[in-house]
Amino acid sequence: MASLLDLGADLPAVRQAVESVGCTLDVSRQERGHIAATRASVVSDRRFHSLEEAKTILQGSSLSEKARQDALKALDILAAAEGRVHGAAKEQVHFHEVGALDALADIAGCSAARHSLSVQRIVCRTVSVGGGYVQTAHGLLPVPGPAALEIMRAHKIPWQGGPVEQELLTPTGGALLAALVDDFVPSFPSIRTERVGYGAGSRELEVPNVLRAVLADLLPEDPLASASPLFAAIASAPPDGAPVNHPAVAGSRHHHGDRVVQLESNVDDVTGEVLGYLLERLMLAGALDASVLPALMKKGRAGYVIRVIARQEQAEALTDILMEETGSLGVRIFPSIHRLIAERQEISLQVEIDGRTFDARAKASRRGERLISLKPEYEDCKRIAEQTGLPLRSVMKKVEEAAGRGSEI
Repeated sequence: MASLLDLGADLPAVRQAVESVGCTLDVSRQERGHIAATRASVVSDRRFHSLEEAKTILQGSSLSEKARQDALKALDILAAAEGRVHGAAKEQVHFHEVGALDALADIAGCSAARHSLSVQRIVCRTVSVGGGYVQTAHGLLPVPGPAALEIMRAHKIPWQGGPVEQELLTPTGGALLAALVDDFVPSFPSIRTERVGYGAGSRELEVPNVLRAVLADLLPEDPLASASPLFAAIASAPPDGAPVNHPAVAGSRHHHGDRVVQLESNVDDVTGEVLGYLLERLMLAGALDASVLPALMKKGRAGYVIRVIARQEQAEALTDILMEETGSLGVRIFPSIHRLIAERQEISLQVEIDGRTFDARAKASRRGERLISLKPEYEDCKRIAEQTGLPLRSVMKKVEEAAGRGSEI
């Protein structure tokens, strides 16, 4: 969270996210190893004890819909890892070290920071987890701790020991990596740096205890760009404490494509309620898009084609969800599909309705300098419609008009 704030994330939005889950945020400038960095400290004296309780807190937070989905995903990853370590279902997990409310605030704040940067892609280098032992509620445990190690195993996160005999990767940090990072790379690709942010860890170590985040453009001559000619990316990072000689992130905002996989399955004996729930689960689990298309099946039966767009590393987990919820006996996987992506920008604006001023957001899509579409944020328009009593479509039109004026800036 601190490194993203130093990179230029929206501090008021991050502070609001942290406060909306019951904590306070203290942001200051500090030095670690003679490097000036941002320190973000979350203060709380409360705890949560179950996955359901934590979900309820996040559902009632100030996060945007996409940021809330990422936060819930990180929480689910955390609970699943704790459950596997303790041999229990995630719903029955009792949180210990991660149960303080500040861990939930870290998740909410990081999700808010990531989405306030309006970036398209996040990449991360191999994670340095530290070494030695750490004192926990279960006694002295080796680094990485069992839950952090389980998260890295389940989500195929590359890691290495060192460079200090301290814990550098917490379970919360691992869950945020799994939820927010699009790709893990052994070294930086060819990039042109725009901004650099440093987040300060809590301790002084033998190496500068900072997390480095880099906002950059991916150069087209890089091998990654040739594999994905219109590759789009940007930065987030390993958890609190990653040393500066293991840079966290890099990416680009100005190229317009990437590579994805497509999952498909035909069903003819599934209800609409099950399909609706399936789409919710798929999106929460990290699908980029999910849809259900009506189809005429063999012998004239009415059925559906379920289609999911996902990252390569998510295909197996999403396939399991699809088969589990529908009872489908098979899923077709179309690998390495090239996807063109318009440049996207989130516009924050104010709209005046009946003498009252409301905050709202809209998403602008562009190809080069040409504006393709302007779409008001549904949740903001819904909130304004409920507060004013106006029809939703009237509110959306007013927000779109205000955004149209702002998008010219």
